[in-house]
Amino acid sequence: MNAGAIAELLHQCPYRFNGIDILANIFFVVGLVLYLVFSGIFIARFVWFGRDAYEEIVTNMADLTFVACWAIAFMTLTSNVALIVSTAWWGGYPFSIVAYVMVWFVQFWNLTLLLWAFITLIRRHDSSDRRMPMSIIIPAVSMSTASLTGAVVAAFAKDLSERLAVPVMIISFNWVGVGILTGLILYVYLFHSLLAQGWPSPDQAPTMFILVGPMGQSAAALQVLGAAATTYHRFGDYNQGTFLTAEAAKGLDAACVLIALLLNGLGILWCLFGIYVMVERAVQKQLRWTPAWNAIIFPNATLATSFLLFSIEMDSPAYRVITCIFIVVLVILFLVNIWFTVLRIWQGQLLIVREDWRVKQQMEEDQKER
Repeated sequence: MNAGAIAELLHQCPYRFNGIDILANIFFVVGLVLYLVFSGIFIARFVWFGRDAYEEIVTNMADLTFVACWAIAFMTLTSNVALIVSTAWWGGYPFSIVAYVMVWFVQFWNLTLLLWAFITLIRRHDSSDRRMPMSIIIPAVSMSTASLTGAVVAAFAKDLSERLAVPVMIISFNWVGVGILTGLILYVYLFHSLLAQGWPSPDQAPTMFILVGPMGQSAAALQVLGAAATTYHRFGDYNQGTFLTAEAAKGLDAACVLIALLLNGLGILWCLFGIYVMVERAVQKQLRWTPAWNAIIFPNATLATSFLLFSIEMDSPAYRVITCIFIVVLVILFLVNIWFTVLRIWQGQLLIVREDWRVKQQMEEDQKER
């Protein structure tokens, strides 16, 4: 999903240069290939291990909530199909319909994952005496992402009619409300955990950036929904009732931008907390690369998307510069993560491990019993 988010930002980057669209296409293809490969691995895990694989996920709070990333990655691909493929010379309207089908599928997939994740957490986990992982907020991010994906398809899919676009926009407003409110509720618990137990461990320090996600993604979703209603004339062309009209769209767009500014501010605050934790761990010489570094890119990409949209809505050079700084940093982080991921796989410490810690733990327990 990181590659897909970067592809969207590069495609919409306010400052252009020769080859930037090619870079966006490369990141889109990388995201697609990675999604197909790891989806195959994820499904194969259930085929081979069945119930054991399921139990291993639902008994671990972090693994349980990270399942929502599977749907988020699919949504970044859906957005890229609308933004990149449907507008390409070789794409066109057929791929707009592909994106439209994908977006309806993922709307209900997200709702199912949200219900499953939190019902399982409530039924099977007692977190009263332990720290909750930051990843518990990912299902809320997923709902906001579903809203943004619907907005992107409604606004940017080539030649998509208002009769198809408006229903997607309505359900997207529903889901952005779920994302915002669920995120705010979970912020209370996670912030209390920080006050009571301090920062995450050095290996998990990058997961602080996950808290940026609900606000950044919800802000971007509202901005695109407002633009779809006005700039892309979805409400005016639909022209039904009192809400789905051009007149109502003007006020709606302004309200969406205002709320997005409020959400963006909270997202900036969490981003600054994340930067502070990383700097503090570096000063203490406790900072090292772990797979948790992948948690930095997507949440900050949501914030960058919001900045990008503000630069358009306010015609602001400052927001354009901030957006480009975010894009450059995120691309560098993506390449760093790729390098260390490949290195750890080569060393047998990641994905293909030479020593399974679970087997070792079981052997130690068996020895103690003897």
